[in-house]
Amino acid sequence: MIGSIETSAGYITQAKYVRMQSANELERRLGFRAGRLKDGFKLIFLIDILMPDDFEFRGYTQMSGGIERGHKAAFAKGPNAEQRLASDGVDLRRLKEKICRETFTYQGADRLCKVVPHAAPFGDADYPAGTGIPQWEIVRNRPKRFKVAELVAPGQAYSGMYV
Repeated sequence: MIGSIETSAGYITQAKYVRMQSANELERRLGFRAGRLKDGFKLIFLIDILMPDDFEFRGYTQMSGGIERGHKAAFAKGPNAEQRLASDGVDLRRLKEKICRETFTYQGADRLCKVVPHAAPFGDADYPAGTGIPQWEIVRNRPKRFKVAELVAPGQAYSGMYV
């Protein structure tokens, strides 16, 4: 139901990349297999404030699973974006604190959201490379509260506001 609160983890992005996009375009952008959103989807907006321990960096959606060329079997077990940052000597805690302060917002076009397909998952083939929009992953054992913004019907796009 629109406006209801639910708990979730997993991949998130920013609402500005989702609004006014057809299901086909969202599949391309987010890295869902063609047809994954054919039955429509639920758009949920994050309402809990993320702290550094709540999420991991996953780079951009062309990195399936947050792994460079992760959509290709030969690379699927490679390091993800967060692991690569750590191996490059990046102070992850400090970077996450900065992202929490400066990037993560809970209103407006940059607010954090999640697209939840109505169709059941198919398997690994569900996640080809996307077109490269930012993505983070809420840690599975630290699910957060989201507000249901819209139940988007098949063939429709989310055209609502960012509230």
